[in-house]
This record gives sequence, structure tokens and C-alpha cells, in this order.
Amino acid sequence: MDRLIYRVSAFPKGNIGGNEAGVVLETEGLSDQDMQKMAAHVGYSETAFLFPSDKADYRVRYFSPLTEVPLCGHATIATFNLLKNLDALSKSTYTIETSEGILTIVINEDSVLMEMASPSIQKGPSIEDVLNCMNIPRASLINNEVNIISTGIPEIFVEVDTLKTLHTLNPDPLKIQALSEKYNAKGVYVFTTETELSEADAQGRNFLPVIGIAEESATGTASGSLGVYMKVIKGLDKNEFLFEQGNVMDKPSLINVSLHLKDNQISTVYVGGSMRFIDKIVKYA
Repeated sequence: MDRLIYRVSAFPKGNIGGNEAGVVLETEGLSDQDMQKMAAHVGYSETAFLFPSDKADYRVRYFSPLTEVPLCGHATIATFNLLKNLDALSKSTYTIETSEGILTIVINEDSVLMEMASPSIQKGPSIEDVLNCMNIPRASLINNEVNIISTGIPEIFVEVDTLKTLHTLNPDPLKIQALSEKYNAKGVYVFTTETELSEADAQGRNFLPVIGIAEESATGTASGSLGVYMKVIKGLDKNEFLFEQGNVMDKPSLINVSLHLKDNQISTVYVGGSMRFIDKIVKYA
């Protein structure tokens, strides 16, 4: 049976860039092996598969070219922007069942917001290990402690001083993979608060060889975690953030993050953005 795979890009900067995702809406009868094969065929960092759910409005599963992953922000944003553009949505709020729990999706006129999993922060690897992975001098690091933050997918967060440092990183994929596996993280996110757009709060690069992605151009879950970092670790007195990613890859991306607080603690993290079509629908047998 032929399936239709939509190829779209989430979090674009206008009509360019963003992060490509496959989206499959016709999922009846698909096995895990079928989905893994389709995700490998598409070749994007993630492909989302939309299913019915008895716990929420929809169930969404995510596959990288190598394995199933518990949650993917950009593929979710792509999926619901696509459904909106296909006039397949009738409400302003939806719930989705994921491996990370039930999450809320908010449909706006020109974007989609996705609720992230509850944030967590823990101590990460040593500075020496990070420097060894990225081949950068100690003076380029901003903080004396590295943190692992998760809003669905744990990643190692490293802050550097300038865009020049960020753009000239020389990451070692094998060392990044070994470090990520050692700390049960999916990748390393390096960022700086120096940005190209004056309205942006930070620019980042995300390295995820553990799941078969050398570098990703826009990462929703990591952006949610970066918002938590900016609020908790850096102590910024704001709850709305705009992050740049993918610039080094010539895939400029813009990701919005909104933090909701209760009793002065972060209770909910939302990540949002728009979508653009990459090309026509692809058939896959």
C-alpha cells in the first residue's frame, strides 16, 4: 500500500531554512518496522506518524533514520502546521499522546505552539570533557559548570562567548556520542547570547550523533530547555524568548519559547513556530 509522506520544514526564517521533517497522516496498519523504514527513506532527522488515541486527540510517534525517539518538537510543529494548512483542524487547542506523556498543542493564526515535558536540570559532565569534544579553548566558555536540561529530551548545554566561537566549533562526533551516552543525554547544545537578529536572545548549534544526526538546524525540545537555562541558570527576568539556530548550516531557523510560571517556578514550557512546504507530496510504497 502506498503512503503519502509530506515533506515540510518547521521553524523557518521567513521562506527559507528551518528543520525538515517527514509527516505521515495515513498510519493504519503500519508496524514499527514500517515506520523505521519510512523514516530512513525520508532521511530527515525525524518523521512524525499521526495515530488515533483513546487518551488524547491524537497519538504521535517519532522516528529518526536510526531509531524511535520519545519526542520531537520540530516534527510536532510541522505536523500541526500541516494539518492547519490542510484545513483538517477545527479547534484552537489539541492534546497529543507521546512517550513523554499528554501534551497540549495551541493553534494560532500563523504558528503552532507545543507544550514541552516538565523541565528538569541536573549537573552535567566536566568542562574538560566538553572542551575535548568541541576543540575550543577554556577561555571561550562562559560558565564553570555544565548542565543537562530536559523538556522531553535531555541534552548537555554549553554556553560560549561569541558567534565567532560558535561558528568555528570543530566538534568530534565520536567524542560527543560517547559523552552523551555516558550521561544518558541525546546530544550537546552549544549556544551564545550574541545573535544576528537584534530581537533574538541566543543562537545555538545542536549535535546529536547518538540518534544519527550530526547537527540539527532547529530543535524544539532543546529550545525549550534553552529557555529554562536562560531563566534559571542565567536568571533573566523574562518569560518569552526567540532563539536562532541553523545559521551555520545555511538553514536559518527561528524558534519561539514561552515559559509559564506558578509560584515563581516554571510550570509549563511552550515552543512554537511556523512551517513551510519543501516540495510536493512524496509517495512511498
